[in-house]
Amino acid sequence: MGKKKTKEEVAAAMKAYREANKEKRAAYMKAYREANKEKRAAYDKEHYEANKEKLAAKAKEYYEANKEKIAAKTKEYREANKEKRAAKTKEYREANKEKVAAYQKAYREANKCLSS
Repeated sequence: MGKKKTKEEVAAAMKAYREANKEKRAAYMKAYREANKEKRAAYDKEHYEANKEKLAAKAKEYYEANKEKIAAKTKEYREANKEKRAAKTKEYREANKEKVAAYQKAYREANKCLSS
């Protein structure tokens, strides 16, 4: 029997294996996701419903702890995708003219005192 490996040695060996077999593992994981798409979706939905409050609390906690980082990433993304976002907004507004007009009207009604 050989020498028993420590946790650190096992972790290092696993990391080396993952690095050496990156493409092989990616293909395997993609095939698994495709084969089990419905099963995973059902599990995710069930898990979300069962843990809705806990997940919301965790998300809020994370946001509060990382507010500046999230704001910076959001700003960076918006600046990098300015044209793409503008095109999507224009496309949405053209496809939903009534909805947009109703929203704008409701906003003006709700905020009359602000414009005076």
